[in-house]
Amino acid sequence: MGGSVGYRTMGDGDWLVLIHGWCGNADIWSPIVPALAGGYRILAVTLPGFGGMAPPPKDGQTMGAMGAAVAHVLAHLGIDRAVLVGHSMGGPVMTEAAICAPERIRALVGLDTLTDRHYYGRVPDAEIARRHAEFAADYTGRMRGMIDDIVHPGTPETLRQSITDDMVMAAPMEFALDIKDWLLAWNAEERWPLVNCPALMLNSTWSARRAHPESMACFAATAVVPYDSGHFPMIEAPGMIVEKLKTCLAGLVCRHARD
Repeated sequence: MGGSVGYRTMGDGDWLVLIHGWCGNADIWSPIVPALAGGYRILAVTLPGFGGMAPPPKDGQTMGAMGAAVAHVLAHLGIDRAVLVGHSMGGPVMTEAAICAPERIRALVGLDTLTDRHYYGRVPDAEIARRHAEFAADYTGRMRGMIDDIVHPGTPETLRQSITDDMVMAAPMEFALDIKDWLLAWNAEERWPLVNCPALMLNSTWSARRAHPESMACFAATAVVPYDSGHFPMIEAPGMIVEKLKTCLAGLVCRHARD
């Protein structure tokens, strides 16, 4: 598809694949990888075009293409029966990877992702264009405003600014906004029913206040486990989210064994 995808591995055990969100990279998981690597073999992916990876051409910028890139890494490393954890935009990406390579994927965990119709239901084209123009007019300012809205009120200023700086530097603005357009054009209601493995969502109670009041029927049978922190729990509350993830992963593995 063009472009490049990066990855790093750590630990030993069953494969746990960590997929970052919009304007992220594999480094976002660094605060929690050592704790998870005690029980899992971690594969942290940097998606094409982010974190110094070469960007793909236009036809490689869709959520489907990003998911195929993750599936390509799994095939390259010979990984089967992996559990995928997708944060934010990583939710659609893990969904597409599971559709593309179901034989390689054991279960999915969404981390503050997928259930909000505002972002993961099909957004009208005019609204996508409006959001694009709004961000382009003041990219850094809009990024900081977005961060302030989705991190927990107790998150320190130093962390807020660090998250903002990392996201601004993660990719060229034009590429990042094009990817955001593809994210908003993606439709969970069409794609999620094609997933055929155990899954759950681990979502922020703080982020939930902003969510669209109308739930999507495609997630009616998917468990949503709340956590009490902001949109970036791996940075804002690493100890808490490690324990939440371990508990959820244990439950998913048991469910997969029964199925």
